Amino acid sequence: MASVADRRFMGLALALARGQLGRTAPNPAVGCVLVKDGQIVANGATADGGRPHAERVALTHAEAMARGCTAYVTLEPCAHYGRTPPCALGLIEAGIARVVIACLDRYHEVAGRGIAMLEAAGIEVVTGLGEADAQALYEAFFHRLETGTPLLFADSRTAGYETALDPVPVSERDTTLKQLGEQGFSRVRIAPDTKFARDLVARGLARQAEHSRDTVY
Repeated sequence: MASVADRRFMGLALALARGQLGRTAPNPAVGCVLVKDGQIVANGATADGGRPHAERVALTHAEAMARGCTAYVTLEPCAHYGRTPPCALGLIEAGIARVVIACLDRYHEVAGRGIAMLEAAGIEVVTGLGEADAQALYEAFFHRLETGTPLLFADSRTAGYETALDPVPVSERDTTLKQLGEQGFSRVRIAPDTKFARDLVARGLARQAEHSRDTVY
């Protein structure tokens, strides 16, 4: 069962991730907090451009002090070799004792494999703490994984978005969205209070940003 302290540290990890929204494409913005004996040892968020990942940033700051820590991570640590080794492996090699994960990654090369890797190494894994907030945070990323296109938000603010989409003819819309998805964009802003935005929102192709949920801290 999650403790009050667990909720507090996961809240910090979520805030770190929110602070990087719009800056980490093609990767999602993740937050990681390392804690030992109730004290924060180090923290990190996915860097601009998507690398290094949050876990690697936090582990680099912690160095040898990472051993025995609990890691609070907003998204399941990756389990595949890309440009860098898996973050799950990094947590294992650093001697992390416990990992608390807000939500599972839907990317096909992760999708439970990160958790399985951690558990196979004897690390205690807790999932679902802060899941609703994390699901909202990664909604656009998951949308792109499932559809190949970004999620569009009609919003007056510019922070928190990876790029903006200017009005395009209906005949070019699908191709344009597919191209944005192929470029790794998940959160795309359109200017509100325009015919283009109103039409997309009415058709269910974009949403009016809910500022209370989408606030970038």
